Amino acid sequence: MNKGDTVNSIAPQSLTRPRLSQLDLHMVGATWCNYLFVQLTTDEGVTGLGEATMQYQSKAVAAAAEHLFERYLKGQDPFEIERAIAVMYREEYARGGPVLNSAIAGLEMAMWDICGKITGQPVHRLLGGAVRDSVPAYANAWFGGAETEEDWASAAVSAVARGYEALKFDPFWPDGRDPSPRRLRVGLRIIQAVSDAVGPDIRLLIDGHGRFSPGTAAELAYGMSELGVHWFEEPVDPENFGALGNVPRAPGLRIAAGERCWSRYKVPALIAQGRPDVLQPDPIQVGGILESRKIAAIAESHYLPVSFHNPFGPVATAAVVQLDAGITNMYLQEAFCEFADPLWFDVLKNAPRPVNGSFPVSDQPGLGGIELNMDAVAEHPYRDGAYISIWGGSRDFND
Repeated sequence: MNKGDTVNSIAPQSLTRPRLSQLDLHMVGATWCNYLFVQLTTDEGVTGLGEATMQYQSKAVAAAAEHLFERYLKGQDPFEIERAIAVMYREEYARGGPVLNSAIAGLEMAMWDICGKITGQPVHRLLGGAVRDSVPAYANAWFGGAETEEDWASAAVSAVARGYEALKFDPFWPDGRDPSPRRLRVGLRIIQAVSDAVGPDIRLLIDGHGRFSPGTAAELAYGMSELGVHWFEEPVDPENFGALGNVPRAPGLRIAAGERCWSRYKVPALIAQGRPDVLQPDPIQVGGILESRKIAAIAESHYLPVSFHNPFGPVATAAVVQLDAGITNMYLQEAFCEFADPLWFDVLKNAPRPVNGSFPVSDQPGLGGIELNMDAVAEHPYRDGAYISIWGGSRDFND
């Protein structure tokens, strides 16, 4: 501002509004899924990145993203994000599912990245500013290759040595519905071994992946309570909120749920009927950053903490860290990046990296100054075998 100028006298540098002109999709064959990165470009050459990864459905999501861009976004102003989401959601009759929502999310994240680059601001500042400088995380996928109790204990100690104060794992995989008493004891002994190895100050988060019957979930809830487990995640299938609500609230044990509740319109029913203690919306599968903020606000009105589900790639994590920065009821953020896939830091420049168990909040423009490493992307094309079944691949319904 020059001497004598007032705020009202400052003319804008340009009256030209940017327009979205190009969509490029990049699939990367990772260890257990195919990352789907979304890149938008404006008519002025500004690019933005988003992520639309969905387990085992990357090609379907890619087709949806191409359709949405051509029909609704091409030629539109990247700053009109709320309008874009409303139009894409409203105009698509078969709406509200994870394929369409994931496509919307990837496009929306890329629009936010563009807005940040044009304004020179990080996305968290465009959303109202940060309430924290770093985002506390919990480790997932730290247990790769563990079979014996000793293996699990050793891997847990290594994860804690990186600074994590909470560990998530599924010691019952791939058992489901009603495992034998012996298999239940094996899983509980693994929990005990991990607890003994890391001590009482490390929170243990057990993921059921929605596999157990209500009866087994109840039995496990009491068993986990006795072992001091912090939360039991998705103890039963996600569709029936009442069944979740009937899982016993054993002393000291929290119930975490919501990663497969794909619409903010269903969140009030999940809270009322399912009675979760921790809400876990997935920012990709609910439709992006703005939808995640709206769900977090619903949770906050019920005094519930939010821990965003995020087992996917580095672009999604860059977006969720920007999101977490301004969420007052944010609790713990899932972190796969140090354990799940060696590609993580290869395919993305300035990928978010935990420091002592927390993600620093980047102040670089957009989603943190991120850029795809196109050489690494080219070296890891789509993989048909990028698949891990939470049921162990079994087709026997007696399992």
